[in-house]
Amino acid sequence: MNNSQPQVPAAAAQRLAARITQALTAPPVAAPDSRLLRVEVPLADTKPLDWLRAQPRFTQYYWSSRDDAFEMAGVGEADVLLPAGPLDFQKLFAHMRRALPPHPPSLRYYGGFRFHTGHVKGERWKAFKEFRFVVPRFEVLRRRTGVFLACNAKRAHPRTNQETLDNLLADLAALQFPGAPPDPAVPPLRSREDLPDRAAWDALIGRTLDAFGHDFQKVVLARESSFTFEAPLDPVALLARLTRHTAPSFEFCFHPVEDRAFIGASPERLFKRTNCYLQSEAIAGTRPRGTTDGADKALGQALLDSDKDRREHRFVVQTLEEHFQHFCRHLLTPPDPSLMRLRNCQHLYTPLEGLLRHTCADATLLQALHPTPAVGGCPRDPALRWIEAEEPFDRGIYAAPVGWVGHDAAEFCVAIRSGLIRGNQLALYTGAGIVPGSTPQEEWDEIENKMTIFLDALAP
Repeated sequence: MNNSQPQVPAAAAQRLAARITQALTAPPVAAPDSRLLRVEVPLADTKPLDWLRAQPRFTQYYWSSRDDAFEMAGVGEADVLLPAGPLDFQKLFAHMRRALPPHPPSLRYYGGFRFHTGHVKGERWKAFKEFRFVVPRFEVLRRRTGVFLACNAKRAHPRTNQETLDNLLADLAALQFPGAPPDPAVPPLRSREDLPDRAAWDALIGRTLDAFGHDFQKVVLARESSFTFEAPLDPVALLARLTRHTAPSFEFCFHPVEDRAFIGASPERLFKRTNCYLQSEAIAGTRPRGTTDGADKALGQALLDSDKDRREHRFVVQTLEEHFQHFCRHLLTPPDPSLMRLRNCQHLYTPLEGLLRHTCADATLLQALHPTPAVGGCPRDPALRWIEAEEPFDRGIYAAPVGWVGHDAAEFCVAIRSGLIRGNQLALYTGAGIVPGSTPQEEWDEIENKMTIFLDALAP
């Protein structure tokens, strides 16, 4: 990283071009295999999401951490990892570890997986495959030490490095650095369709309640709400509107092809690993926010006192504790849940921390932790079979792990509060945990309340 003062965009781009040239024409310090390289320069007066909205290319990627300590906006693709056969988590993560050098730590793969592994139903999610991970070609990133313009590349054979360099410099010259673009108007809404609709939802909850006991104790069922507009939606512009209604959340956009983008603002971390330090959390049980301080406190206390919600939450905590006890030398977790308060709702929340026995355990952790009972059910396997058999749509990446992988760290959130954009269509996905005592009306209302962050962003 360069520690000089931040520069105006034109000067920063010129300096980045010089550093790219130097990096790709210098003799390699290690074997010139598929190892990635990265150069960064300080950048002044640029907000990553505003910059991303101004770029003409449609391969766009965005990630913002829940604590607002890191934000990345990227365009283009320096490297893309897609399935070339059956999904092998160990092989995939080993490949990423080999490709990523120890420094700088901000060089990362961004991407995620499908909720159900093993096959892809239909064409709706075809661009995302069973998994898709990308190192963007150019990034504007914000961290606590400032804002930076970065370029990533794969070092090739010396004979092809010049071609790589020429392409990078041409793409760098095409980047735009305007001020904050104005918000485009949201196109008029033409129609909305819920799948399942209200009658089918009531029937589904009834069948699920009848199946409790001999099959499972909890299952999370979701709805797909499809909105059709008069004109195509701009995914990054919609994400910018969405971020104004969400805090604290992991915010993301994966826009790999022109007619497909997956965006969301999820409050829920699946896990974060920094060397051997592991963090996860249980988020389950929901109430809306109150319109006054008194009403808000009363709703929160009702959630803390709710036997149904405490049982739903405890399923998640117990499952995570079992995994932490298996993987970690130490486990720290509070005895009772607290409240996570979001703009439109509040959840029961229990954090977990531990020290891993083995640091390079991302593949094993992901396979063990996903899906948690907060998005799948308990026991896991019969709940997942029920979801796949009974839900009338393909979840795709909804409720699946999305995030980033670095050389000695990784973080994944659970892709809830999310939607798939296809041209002039937006499919929103939202779920509710079903346990004995659940009612169709209450769970329908809970899903409607969770969707309000998107509905507010879509408002004219």
